[in-house]
Amino acid sequence: MKKWKLVFLAAILIVSGGLIASLYDAAQSDASGVTDSAPAELAVEPIVPDASDISLEPARPDRQDELSFFRSNEYTKPETANQAEVPAVEIGAGFERIGQNDRMALYMNMETFAIQVQDRTSGYIWSSVPSESDFQAEELNEDWKNAMQSPFLVDYFGEDAFRTSSNYMSLQGKAASVNAIDNGLEVTYELPDLQVTMTMQVALEEDGLVVKLLNDSIQENGPSRIASVQLYPFLGAVRDAAVPGYLFIPDGSGALIRFTNNHTSFDEPYVGQIYYNDIGIGGFEGAYNKVGYPVFGVVHGVKKNALMGVVEDGKMNAEIVAYPSGVNTNFNWVSTRFNIRTSYYQPTSKTMGGINMYTKTKLEGDKQIRYRLLSGEQADYVGMAQDYRSYLQSHDMLPKEKNGNTHSGEIPLRIDMLGSEMTTGIFKRGVMKMTSFNEAELILQDLKKSGIDNIRAGLQGWSKGGATAAQPAAPNFEKVLGGSKGMKSLLEYAKNENIDLYLNTDYTNMLGGSPRVEPRVDSVRMITNRLIEYKYVSRYVSDLFRDIKAYMLSPDKALSLATEDFRTFNKEGIQSVAINGTGYLLYSDYNKKKTINRTQAADIYGNLSEEAAKQSIGLSWYQPNDYMLKHTAAYFDMPLNSSQFMYATDTVPFLPMVLHGVMDYYAEYGNNNADPELDLLRMIEYGAYPSYLVTKEPSWKLQNTPSGYLYTTEYKDWAPQIKKQYAKANEALKQVKDAVMTGRTIMNFGIIKVSYDNGVDIWVNYTSENYSQGSISVKARDVTVTGGNRS
Repeated sequence: MKKWKLVFLAAILIVSGGLIASLYDAAQSDASGVTDSAPAELAVEPIVPDASDISLEPARPDRQDELSFFRSNEYTKPETANQAEVPAVEIGAGFERIGQNDRMALYMNMETFAIQVQDRTSGYIWSSVPSESDFQAEELNEDWKNAMQSPFLVDYFGEDAFRTSSNYMSLQGKAASVNAIDNGLEVTYELPDLQVTMTMQVALEEDGLVVKLLNDSIQENGPSRIASVQLYPFLGAVRDAAVPGYLFIPDGSGALIRFTNNHTSFDEPYVGQIYYNDIGIGGFEGAYNKVGYPVFGVVHGVKKNALMGVVEDGKMNAEIVAYPSGVNTNFNWVSTRFNIRTSYYQPTSKTMGGINMYTKTKLEGDKQIRYRLLSGEQADYVGMAQDYRSYLQSHDMLPKEKNGNTHSGEIPLRIDMLGSEMTTGIFKRGVMKMTSFNEAELILQDLKKSGIDNIRAGLQGWSKGGATAAQPAAPNFEKVLGGSKGMKSLLEYAKNENIDLYLNTDYTNMLGGSPRVEPRVDSVRMITNRLIEYKYVSRYVSDLFRDIKAYMLSPDKALSLATEDFRTFNKEGIQSVAINGTGYLLYSDYNKKKTINRTQAADIYGNLSEEAAKQSIGLSWYQPNDYMLKHTAAYFDMPLNSSQFMYATDTVPFLPMVLHGVMDYYAEYGNNNADPELDLLRMIEYGAYPSYLVTKEPSWKLQNTPSGYLYTTEYKDWAPQIKKQYAKANEALKQVKDAVMTGRTIMNFGIIKVSYDNGVDIWVNYTSENYSQGSISVKARDVTVTGGNRS
């Protein structure tokens, strides 16, 4: 009995202690002033960065295993010294010239309506149909032979809503009318089997070949409805390795599919949904590979001939589709698939029974691709990146000069600090303080003492309730962090030290229970009239937060809330904001009171950016789509790799080459990297700046919070590594901080030279052996900078 009494008494003491602690935490959360007693200084020994102090020497692997690693599609392969000759192409029989300018000549076969485009600079001819010899060698079935000779492929829905793939010739297509337009032709096609007509235009403009489908011209007089169309999809197609070269696809940072005779069979092509799939129609199911920059290309002989396609009109509802040899046929080809309608599942009962349906009205807008011809030194993925940069700038989609960070000399360091997070409690959820505003200032002071002068600092979990409280976060500052008084002090410090201090927020994800929004009114409705609802927290964190429901915020409401917040931020002296989600998630809203399609949503987010500009607030975006680049002060979470699909042969820094020298872009958080030294080399090669997420308090305090997936954030632990890695990156990248990438040469497997327009070359050696070429030497797992007017 005495033992049981002691056990019972101990249990009461434990519960009482937990209750007192919970009440104390709640009292701290509800206090009107600052309750944390922040130390006068952080217990971190200042370290003056010294690049020579870093050792990137790894445990050396077996040499053959290492070479196999750098031959993988995570890296770029060197070009062969003696490329096979590119076979000459002649203007085919039956082709007539229908347009010409200083750069190009356009020909069309008036029976099949196939096209050929001649680059008048080089004389090279691009054809939308393979050669007769390739047809004979391939032994295609009738349907594939028809497809490759057709001006377009088409998918359609029958009366049973079943989707069928076909093409112009297999559907017994014919031309109802052919009319001349400026430097080209307009053809109205009839598909008698489907009782469908549509009009396409093919013409030369000053900067390229334009292929266009007029959306209003699509007339469906029978039961069939058009699902998608691909215009001249086999332009530049190559059988196996009959022509040396590759396909370029906009996957991650960029990827290549090299032409080869020794391919395997693949089940599926590459399909990249431009601007992600429309969750307003399909929800989160069947998510595609996200494409934020709608461009693709074909190279026929590196440094000889290249064709780059830019999707212009209709890109909000289109996909980039690439077929490597081994998928259905032995041909390599890439094109744009424009969706005219989209299928979806319509539930008809509470048990989720339902039927397959498709959107009844055609998706918005004409469909248009602009093909740009590149030759000589510009004819590779590097030349495509340079040309795409020029294209974006000429179309007012990308600044011509760098904006945002105004520091000179040293590169910027991005340091995000998690202020507070929601935590558990007996009576109500409380707030876990991780980094007060005072402590954030001390972290920044420590970095400044170490000689890091150019800092872009961000605050997460700054608003009432912590990072996973009411969202979108209202501009009121969590009291346990220091409240408005603490934020004002931090802002003043940042301004005096020329630190770009920004608040992290999001105008896409909406949490239930927020007093600012009402889910049934302000969230997006799918085409099925259902709210887009999902569990906000990761499955890897505590089950205690699985009840938190999230919704997708309507674009109209996002604009309204952002406009209100920007005015408040301006009054508070906040001049920078980083927005997650909104820059890359694009969806339709089928609210019956006001339907918003994807094109309209993109325009609304553009208006949101304009509202920020009116309040003199600079916006940083996480992986923004191309239509947001003109509004971007800094690009966060730059992809430094591709998805590494089996059929992709190389990863390339296409997107970094487009943006470097125009805007600052940052890698993902460095404290998430499995191999920090190797990832640092990749970051330097790609010209990205370092980023870290830190907290004053140890990470274990996040265990029972929605941010429990953050395993290592304590600044005291990370400070030495941050300073050393920054020093290494700064030593190389400060030489090219405002320069444009102009070249990239793979000297050998794992050895890369990146060239800039100021004459500087950055050499990166990923391997475990030293490299030398003439007077150039690069140590194993290290970087060397040469050329230019360097200090």
